[in-house]
Amino acid sequence: MASGGFGPYLNGPLWTGSGMSGTEDQHGGGELSPVLSPGLSPGMHSEEERLRSFEHWATDSPVSPADLARAGFYFLGYGDTVQCFCCDGVLRCWVSGDEPLREHKRHFPTCGFILGRSVGNIPRPPGSPDSVDGQLLSQLQRMGVDEQVSVGQAVYPEMEAEDTRLTTFQNWPPGASVQPDTLAQAGFFYTGHGDNVKCFFCDGGLRNWEPGDDPWQEHAKWFPRCEYLLQTRGREYVNNIQQSHFNMSEMSGSQTPAAGNIPTGHEVLSGQSAVVAAMLSPVVQTALQMGFQRALVESLVQSRYLLTGHHYTSVSDLVADVLQAEEEERQGSQSRPVTGNLSAEEQLRQLQEERTCKVCMDKLVSMVFIPCGHLVVCTDCAASLRHCPICRAVIRGSVRAFMS
Repeated sequence: MASGGFGPYLNGPLWTGSGMSGTEDQHGGGELSPVLSPGLSPGMHSEEERLRSFEHWATDSPVSPADLARAGFYFLGYGDTVQCFCCDGVLRCWVSGDEPLREHKRHFPTCGFILGRSVGNIPRPPGSPDSVDGQLLSQLQRMGVDEQVSVGQAVYPEMEAEDTRLTTFQNWPPGASVQPDTLAQAGFFYTGHGDNVKCFFCDGGLRNWEPGDDPWQEHAKWFPRCEYLLQTRGREYVNNIQQSHFNMSEMSGSQTPAAGNIPTGHEVLSGQSAVVAAMLSPVVQTALQMGFQRALVESLVQSRYLLTGHHYTSVSDLVADVLQAEEEERQGSQSRPVTGNLSAEEQLRQLQEERTCKVCMDKLVSMVFIPCGHLVVCTDCAASLRHCPICRAVIRGSVRAFMS
């Protein structure tokens, strides 16, 4: 079996975590005893529910959703990463010729499901109406979903026509790295400042284009939930771009392992919870690169998973929740008894300063810069900036934030 990719936290198979206990180290020699957690994967004891989790599974994957679900796995929502409902084992980097049940036995031999124990698995009834090839089912489901993408309201409906967007590039810098026609096709129009563009539908802003940048790819990388993007290019394209961005982040952040420590086959994250696995997703990694506190981000990821059973699929959603959590924490600290010497008027003045644009010193801050994550300027002033006024990082994009 060909070697798969590996992340920054592993130089080999990892056999520790919340789902396993025992004495075996990373190089073997002991015996693992699965600690079953019935509530860890709510609803995934049913093979039918596991199969439904593969709605957005890549159509060109070498393994089928039906085989994966039958082997006890459900899709985590990014890349080709799957998790066992029973032992919490996680596998990814599937290659041609892999058999999910065999790989499950090979990597997690003490899993109660693999050993045939009564762990609450609910198999699909034989001859069920949809017991067709899992890969075909996934393709049919994806086709249906793509055709039924709920169309929301464009932020700039007057820019819906591509020709209209193209006319905004009349004063586009002649030395810019990206051509106006490709930007207009990708849903962007020119704001009139520098090389700043915005999507007419999702209001996502990008700037500081570099040679080789592809507008569609940048659109999918930073604003994966834009409905215009999803309708035009499809979910599979967006998922592939997100996974590619994730893999590049992994490779740039990992050290070259010593000879003999490179794992073969799947990357194994045995025993790690779904939350820990989600922290490696491109959405979460992008938020962390923006400078948000890891502990806060991890707390939000965990809360969302426990409440909904799903992970964040959009950077803008995660950033919005982080900003709201920071605001609530700040308001909570201000509501406590004042122990210092500041008067109520002084505290109010400081609060107003924190919320005031650091450029015009007039309007409220409303734009989060990508990738640094600073929220220090208003919408009008953000359009004319190329570097963050706080950290001087080059601004690659921006996300609108709404302060409560």
